[in-house]
Amino acid sequence: MTANSLRPRALSRRSLLGGAAAAASGLALSGCVGRPQGDYDQVSGQVPPQFAKRQRVVVWSAFTSHNAEVLQTIVNGFNDSQDDIFCEIQLFPGYDALDSKLAASLASRQVPEIVTLSDVSWNRYLLAETLEPLSGYFDAEFTPDEFHPRFFEEGVIRGEPYWLPWARSTPLCYYNKEIFAGAGLPDRGPKTYTEMREWAQQLKGYEHNGAKVRMRGYTGGDDWYFQGASWAFGGGYSDELEWLLDSEASIAALEMDRALIHDDQMGYLAKSVNEDFVAGVTATIFQSTGSMASLVKAATFEFGAAFLPEEVESGVPTGGSGLAMMQNAEQHRKDAAWEVIKYLNRAGGPEWTLGTGYLPVTRSAMESPEILKRNKETPSYQVAQDQLERARTPDVLRRFVRTTVAEMQIALQRVYASNESPADILTETVSILQPAVEQTTPKYLKYVA
Repeated sequence: MTANSLRPRALSRRSLLGGAAAAASGLALSGCVGRPQGDYDQVSGQVPPQFAKRQRVVVWSAFTSHNAEVLQTIVNGFNDSQDDIFCEIQLFPGYDALDSKLAASLASRQVPEIVTLSDVSWNRYLLAETLEPLSGYFDAEFTPDEFHPRFFEEGVIRGEPYWLPWARSTPLCYYNKEIFAGAGLPDRGPKTYTEMREWAQQLKGYEHNGAKVRMRGYTGGDDWYFQGASWAFGGGYSDELEWLLDSEASIAALEMDRALIHDDQMGYLAKSVNEDFVAGVTATIFQSTGSMASLVKAATFEFGAAFLPEEVESGVPTGGSGLAMMQNAEQHRKDAAWEVIKYLNRAGGPEWTLGTGYLPVTRSAMESPEILKRNKETPSYQVAQDQLERARTPDVLRRFVRTTVAEMQIALQRVYASNESPADILTETVSILQPAVEQTTPKYLKYVA
């Protein structure tokens, strides 16, 4: 691990907003509201000869590498389990790439049947009226009660489900037990952010594998973790459509990060928090439950997983992605797609959780012998499930205003890398985002509120 990984880095607003702008084209925020006349064609792809006579269902997936392999294995099981439907997975390198391609496909009137949409993107497709309402597909054998209610309710708008849980997660505090023990820290995560900063002072100067250790490695590429911290300090992003980002509580949350990095010199903006954690460069990271399987595989030391710290209250955001069906597919395509969705959640649910580390989202998965055994052998997985009771859906303006995430990435990097004032940065960010809020508000009030 080189010293370069500890150097603050910043990205330009142009580079971060480029993907967001591309993803928004063709959606409600650029004028594509209301279902056009007629059904859209199916996107092109490759069908193996042995499946040529089956009804084809296309799933667009943002999962890559190992998680993509796990999903393909599950889908292979579906294809082998019956003779009527062939499910084809088409992969994209992340949610931004998938969003951009989906916007283009809507403009060209070609769509897949199923899309894995992130927790901060599916809402915009809802406003564009491109998602299929799903209540009419459930039956006595597969009901909404199959799902964990906290996850299921996130995809329900005005009593109608549009987005079903799949790769769901919350952030956890991962800590290196060897480093904690060597520095005389307790074998647990910090209970509060104040305690984390106090422990950082105790860790200061401690060396592990010949290098000085920092308390926390920060990521500038995801503002999800700050959503949780802002709640923990009593603030947030918004109260419905009213900003809280520039409140004293939210500013205090970002000031804590700034002080740990720049005053205490015990935090830093990492190139890859996972790689640094595995290398022993940082004692703690905040990372998704969906990263646990890869950390277990890569780490050569024992680590623990703990609830996120509190401050004046808890702050645990849900995240990840879910499954949505595109409204403009022909009905026979949607009927076949529902069979795929049922298989993924029922037969494939435990396999997905075991293979990836994402939280189980159905009751049958949570109660499966394989997952109960895994949680007993590796208690960190059970910690992730237990923390779900504290979790809540990210704030409205983070989910429905398309540029919020990108602007917050810029804001956080300016503080983490350049030691700029949290109060100034968050006030400026609210000002930048306000026109987008005003543009989104009528659609939100019409379709959601």
